[in-house]
Amino acid sequence: MADSEGQDDALGKALDRIEASFDRFREAHFWIHALELHYHHAEPFRWHLTAFLKALKEVPQLLQMELQNEPGFTQWFRGQRDLLKQDQLIAHLFKQRDIAVHQRMLLPDSECTVGITELRGVKLGIGFPTSPLEDSDHAMHRYLYVAAERGDFLGILMPDEDSIPCVRRVWRLSGFDEDIVSLCARAWLRTGETVAEVVRWLGAAPPPLSLDCRHADQKVQFKLFDREKLTEQLRSLGGKI
Repeated sequence: MADSEGQDDALGKALDRIEASFDRFREAHFWIHALELHYHHAEPFRWHLTAFLKALKEVPQLLQMELQNEPGFTQWFRGQRDLLKQDQLIAHLFKQRDIAVHQRMLLPDSECTVGITELRGVKLGIGFPTSPLEDSDHAMHRYLYVAAERGDFLGILMPDEDSIPCVRRVWRLSGFDEDIVSLCARAWLRTGETVAEVVRWLGAAPPPLSLDCRHADQKVQFKLFDREKLTEQLRSLGGKI
């Protein structure tokens, strides 16, 4: 018990010395949750992505500022920052942050699949690129406009108790196959390794670093729709079932 209390005390003191850095690190985690919450809303998703990138890049910057007067820290931390920058994902995200802050708005790659699901992926659907400026609803509305002229060729609106109309959206950054939320979670964990090394340098044992909340769960990519409401929308467009 005494050893545990001593470790907790040492950790608390270490975190007090990097209060701003650790707060920004926790803020970056918050923005990952916001990405999930607004996954199907284009503008909030892009804005929260920019916020995440800003917070993440500021973590090593704040660590340097908070401990720059500690003897030996600047030289030691230079090596840690170099290792962080050598990470391909981190380097790419930091570059995207600079582009978003100094040049133009960030427009990730985006694609949607309109179809039906039985909550185990897309059972039947059609995929197409989707503008990063459009909400996921737009993809379903686009299908309904086509269906009003050509009929419900995917059978999305046919009565079926086992399936649900859906849009599956995937946001990506050029050069990476992973979903953006998954990339952000991975980058957060990598940055956390640097924070942990600083805590060790300060003489404390860092807590285990993990993301117990299941980020980038595939369910986040799916938006489900009410079949009856979609049928009413199709009829209002002059289409028939």
